[in-house]
Formats: sequence, structure tokens, C-alpha cells
Amino acid sequence: MEAIRQIYEKLPEVITVPAEMRNQHVKVTFQPLEPLPEPEPDLEEMAARFGLKLEEVADIHALKFMGCLPDFPPRAPQGDYEVKPELDLL
Repeated sequence: MEAIRQIYEKLPEVITVPAEMRNQHVKVTFQPLEPLPEPEPDLEEMAARFGLKLEEVADIHALKFMGCLPDFPPRAPQGDYEVKPELDLL
């Protein structure tokens, strides 16, 4: 039996299953062909999450990246570095 691939311009509430595929072990996949539009972020809410007011934020567009990197653990002491004499250029 061959696979059935069907593209809908507008997906209906109910999809009819072909008679030859009923009561069979099948795989059903729903994949949007166009990306969904991203909702506009609430900038005031994002700033409030970090204890800031929107007026205090220098770069409003950077708000969406705030908090995405973890806090790195403190580095252990690296020891004393060798102090080299300066070069004496003639």
C-alpha cells in the first residue's frame, strides 16, 4: 500500500480516513507549511521579570535575550603569572 500525502489550504475540523487505511497501524503527522506569526512580546512584563522598569532599559530589543545564558560558576584561582621584563628597543 502506498502512503497518502494530502495538503490542505485550510485544515478542517475532521479529516476523513480512506477506507483502505482504517483499522491499520498508521503514522499521522501534522506539519504546518508556513511558520506561525510570533506574538508581539510584552516588553513591560519582560522588564519586570528582571526587576526593571521599561524606561531603565537601554536596549529594548535586548530584553528577549536577558536570562538566556546561565550564571557561570566562579573561576578557581589561576596562580601567579610570570612577570617578564620589558623589551628594550634601541
